[in-house]
This record gives sequence, structure tokens and C-alpha cells, in this order.
Amino acid sequence: MKLLAEENIKIEDLTVHLNLFKLHKSFLLLISDQPNMGIGNVTLSSPPINEGIRSPTASYNLFGMNTKLLSTIIAERASNILKAPVLLLLFLKSKKEDEEVIKPLVNFLNKVLKKITE
Repeated sequence: MKLLAEENIKIEDLTVHLNLFKLHKSFLLLISDQPNMGIGNVTLSSPPINEGIRSPTASYNLFGMNTKLLSTIIAERASNILKAPVLLLLFLKSKKEDEEVIKPLVNFLNKVLKKITE
């Protein structure tokens, strides 16, 4: 397991930590608002099968009920950009609404993944 990214972002009064690990033909993405990561929501996403055709990304929420929409968006975005399966552990303890966090977090994720894939 190789650490590819270890980044932080401040969203209003919330600090979000992101760690991305390269596994064998896949990735492990940990996102938390706590310095110590937790399990939280567990989502598995695989990239589209046909690259030329706009086929959907498959994602499965394996565990957890909070921030289900946010974890699905993040996992699908990451696997689509990385072109490999991504296992996401999203642990957000704060009581922020998804709408407040989705856009800045996805923009942050895009920036981190762009650095890795270049």
C-alpha cells in the first residue's frame, strides 16, 4: 500500500482530511473531519466498463447510512478519474448538511486527483 496523497481543506469551520492509498489495481480513499480517521460510510465504486461509451460508474454503499449521497458522489468521481475501483471510507462527525459540503469537497477531490493523474 502506497500513500499517494495526504491533504487537508478548510470548509468554513470544518477541517477535512483526505488520504489516498494505491493498492494493487485499486485505491483506498479515506476522508474524515477528524485527525484520526474512522470507518463511517463505506462505499465501493468501479469505473465505467466501456471507456468510449458513456456508461455509468457502479457504486455500492456497503456500510453506513449518514452522508450516503455524498459518499456515492465522491466514490464514483474518484473511480471515474482514477479509472480503477475505489473503496471510500467517509467519516464525518460534524452535523453539517450535505449541501454545504458537497461542492467544496468535490472540488478539493478533483484538485487532488488531478495532481496524481498528471
